[in-house]
Amino acid sequence: MSTTLNRRRFLAGSAGAGAALATGSVPGCAQSTDSDSDPADHDDLEAFVDDAIESELAETDASGAVVSVVHDGSVALAKGYGETTFDGTDVTATETPVQTGSISKLVTFTAAMQLVDRGEIDPRSDVTDSLESVSIPDAEDPLTLAHLATHTPGFEIRSRNDTVGDLAHRQSLSTSISTYRPARVRPPGELMGYTNYAAAVTGQLVADVDGSSFEEYAQREIFAPLEMDRSTFAPVPDHLDGDGRDALVDALPWHSNVPPASGLWSTGADMAQFMLAHLQAGRTDAGRVLSREATEKMHSQWFSPHDELDGMAFGFFERTRDDVRLLSHGGSGPSYGSQLVLIPELELGLFVSFQGSQTGTAAGSFKDEFLDRYVPTTDAALTPDGRPERADELEGSYRPFPIHEHTTYGKLLLSAYTGDVEVRIEDDGTLVTDTGSTSRWVEIEPLVFRRVDGQRTLVFHEEGSDVTALSSDGMPWASVPITRLDDLSVQAGLALGASLVVLSGSLGWPLAAAVRRYRGPPQSRSGSPRRARLAAGGAGGLLFGFVVAVVVAFALVSALDAPSLLQRPPRGFGLLFVLPIAGAAATLVAVGYVVQAWLEGFWSLTVRVHYTAVVCALVVLLWLFRYWNLFWP
Repeated sequence: MSTTLNRRRFLAGSAGAGAALATGSVPGCAQSTDSDSDPADHDDLEAFVDDAIESELAETDASGAVVSVVHDGSVALAKGYGETTFDGTDVTATETPVQTGSISKLVTFTAAMQLVDRGEIDPRSDVTDSLESVSIPDAEDPLTLAHLATHTPGFEIRSRNDTVGDLAHRQSLSTSISTYRPARVRPPGELMGYTNYAAAVTGQLVADVDGSSFEEYAQREIFAPLEMDRSTFAPVPDHLDGDGRDALVDALPWHSNVPPASGLWSTGADMAQFMLAHLQAGRTDAGRVLSREATEKMHSQWFSPHDELDGMAFGFFERTRDDVRLLSHGGSGPSYGSQLVLIPELELGLFVSFQGSQTGTAAGSFKDEFLDRYVPTTDAALTPDGRPERADELEGSYRPFPIHEHTTYGKLLLSAYTGDVEVRIEDDGTLVTDTGSTSRWVEIEPLVFRRVDGQRTLVFHEEGSDVTALSSDGMPWASVPITRLDDLSVQAGLALGASLVVLSGSLGWPLAAAVRRYRGPPQSRSGSPRRARLAAGGAGGLLFGFVVAVVVAFALVSALDAPSLLQRPPRGFGLLFVLPIAGAAATLVAVGYVVQAWLEGFWSLTVRVHYTAVVCALVVLLWLFRYWNLFWP
């Protein structure tokens, strides 16, 4: 073991955070003007937030933001900045609707914990015993609410039906869940694989057990008791009407089709009440939504892939800064970015939401600034002591397992969108991961690495003597090692090279025949040679025809403002997949003609070699089609 560092050790940063609170850096003063808290304390917090938010608005394309800070049982700050993107009005903490995105899941799992608290659901029992409106993908092992709340159900990422571009295409929750059910690619409870589908199923579970809709349940059991009067799972905020509602609908690029996962509309002030409830044992001055025992249970760790890693509470991501434990969740989309962080030990909570482009970056950056100020860390300066054990086995590329093992044609787009984790070992023994940005790690025990600042951990999993996956505090999915042939750049090269060879036959042979007819009387080219070229050329035409047809369909769907091909393909789209299947059949015939051509010696040697190359290139393309699930819709 090259370096030792106790993961849960209490470091000076924790004391520093407490000192910041004691000196009033995060005061417990209310937002109201008649607060009896120290104005100087409030001014300190507000000045910091003002400066940080204005800086983010200036440096990004965000148009506005809202920030809520709660501490010690009261609202320390709730304030809006800038303008809305949809009608240009000033952002306020009490009225401006904000999209919370995946933070919606925290309300959903709070609702589920209420039912657990009442004894209406056993979190360790098979959810199919309580689901009445929908069925979920079958598997040998039971799927439990605990698996759903920790994103360990083993589902592939569902690339379809999570959003719609037009409210007219929005479905009921049960219909959305039942359409395009994701495959179960791993046993539940094995690896973490973040997915909207888990929260969507949880929302339907709540509805089925309660005998109502999920939206009705959330309104009755969470929003009403906490007086979150501007919060809703409706597709458009209830308190908007007239021009404001129309402007918002026109400005939204998409609407959630799985509200329990991503459909919550709220305000900065309402989210402050939600945070207070979680920081005060399930209650606020307005009402109670969880018992003290249920709140503690929800905040406790429910899953971790390794003893050295942060894991998942019940719906919350668990993080530590030195020895201070955080519970958090984020949410982002094309026009917004939101972050929520609770620090129960310090009775401190933060919600921030930006509107406009680049908002995910802005929300994350502000959250980091806030934590650096009020929950400071004493960063380590870890250095390696030689190369890691099994270093050669660790280097290479890794891909999130819910994408690498995906079963639909969405696999290609998802792989390109998320990218791979590249792992290499430097000469001094430092392990480097590259996901678009790089992190440096030092081995603290075999297959366990700590980031050089001491704030995150990365673990390689093994089965027997084989490295099978890696997990990290900062990754929503466990990633599995991929081979050189799985690499996107390698496959792009294969696709380009094989396509050029196939086109040399599919286009070259007809062109050559046309030239021959132009130069002189047509020659008889019947029999096996002609049929061989028809088989190989036809196979290439079918494969390229499929690609062209998909591109045309994509353009038509976009022009008609219909649901995208990835989200919800139009009726009849599946018929296009007959083309690659027919192409595969024609390729098999062409393989037979390759054998016949060499046995019977028709054509010259050069022509036989070229024909063989074309057929081999067809086989390569078919392998790529199979790899990316392009033989079925």
